[in-house]
Amino acid sequence: MALVLAVCTMAFAGWRFEASGSQQSHAPSRDRRYAIEVSISRNVLNLYEHNGENLRLLRRQYRVGTAVRGLDIYPLGRGRVTAISFNPSWHPTPYCREIFRKRGIHLPPVVPPGHSLNYMGPVKISLSHRTRKGAIYRIHGNNNPGRVGRRVTGGCFVMYNDDVRELARTISVGTEVMILP
Repeated sequence: MALVLAVCTMAFAGWRFEASGSQQSHAPSRDRRYAIEVSISRNVLNLYEHNGENLRLLRRQYRVGTAVRGLDIYPLGRGRVTAISFNPSWHPTPYCREIFRKRGIHLPPVVPPGHSLNYMGPVKISLSHRTRKGAIYRIHGNNNPGRVGRRVTGGCFVMYNDDVRELARTISVGTEVMILP
């Protein structure tokens, strides 16, 4: 069930502005102050800060929930942050809503911020990485802290809510993101 729920949290390409949250710029700029590196196998997100001498200094290491073992749809390699949203709504796909419905849970087309079924938590950080089917990958909060540090998602990276807030306030749109196996 964790895989099905995790896959449901991935949205398909296209921007959605959140009526209830603030949205940072979607401009395709490059922020070279920071870089993010995510290790799927280690369940770790490292935040690096660049100094003026082309060196990266580890600023912070976070535990993250990552893709379930055996999942082969997640993208690897270099990308960037494309948007940062605070207090986001969740727009579950029709497929995801059907999966929930079979379990007796009726999801609305839009799950509002703060709702117990909102899998985005308080922040979602959209990445330029896409699956073969066009799904957007994200770093986001969660509604179940037990998922952090485990291989339980459909590809997105889930963080403790306080950690994702801190990360989102530190980085900006354009920050480089490297996803490693």
